[in-house]
Amino acid sequence: MPRYSVAVCSYNMAETVRPSLRSMLEQVGDDFEFVVVDGGSTDGTVERLRELEAEDDRVRVVALDPDPDRRLGADRQRSIEECDGEYVLTQLDVDDVYEPVVEDFVSIYHDLEAGVDREFLLSGTGINMAPKSLYLELPYRNLASSEDRDLWRRLFAADAMLWLEHAQIREQIGYEKSLSDRLRRDWSGKVADAQVGIDFLSCLRWSVSHPRYYILEERRGPLGRVAKSLYDLVTYPLAYYAARELPRFETPPGLERRGTLERLVAEARKSLSELEAEYEVSVDREALSARGRQLFCLDEPPRADG
Repeated sequence: MPRYSVAVCSYNMAETVRPSLRSMLEQVGDDFEFVVVDGGSTDGTVERLRELEAEDDRVRVVALDPDPDRRLGADRQRSIEECDGEYVLTQLDVDDVYEPVVEDFVSIYHDLEAGVDREFLLSGTGINMAPKSLYLELPYRNLASSEDRDLWRRLFAADAMLWLEHAQIREQIGYEKSLSDRLRRDWSGKVADAQVGIDFLSCLRWSVSHPRYYILEERRGPLGRVAKSLYDLVTYPLAYYAARELPRFETPPGLERRGTLERLVAEARKSLSELEAEYEVSVDREALSARGRQLFCLDEPPRADG
């Protein structure tokens, strides 16, 4: 039985799913499995996944029929529930290819475990890791978007979130998101805010002015910020109205205001050496690959051996 499971979701990614998964498969051993839940693709994604499943017994495909009531959050949780590993890695997207540092991230997680007396999720950029039992205790919920932010709020409330700041470990190979794609994602995020009970007035205040943490927020010039504020002031009321018949979920007390999560993430983001100091642990640099040291040890001078 594998010790580590990589839980992946796919939907209409026929052009990228194979090179993306190959970039991960080729860097890890037999103690990993890859569980791919497809949400009802119609472009040949499932066929490409089945080919890969036949080639590599570490790959397991769960192809779901389309269901308009099942959202991305439900697919993410299903992928976790299907996993056999003790630990699950999530948020690795199949429209990206990955640097050969997945096992380095796992090694860092285990070294940090020595100083943390509870289950926790270690969040990076494009990669997360936690015990499967934690994902079952605090599951992804059936949201079309912002399912990760909803999970982060509950993890912060449970004191179960560590955040590692590091260099980019992935490269996008899918198509560039169009303006309409970004607007749809923004809209569905606002609808999700309504579903989980984010205070409406705090959303309007955030639209007018807020600290710039640039967490899930694009950098914009002065005119761009004004335009986005006006857009948010119009679309937040519409999104909250549109969400009135959708399922509702509870958010932990103290986290219902727009902007609270961003502040917590900004405060939690730490370099590897800062996490070591906070939890009084030592991460074994010799156990990391040269590339892993380059990408995960940001505040340290380069070594002579690379």
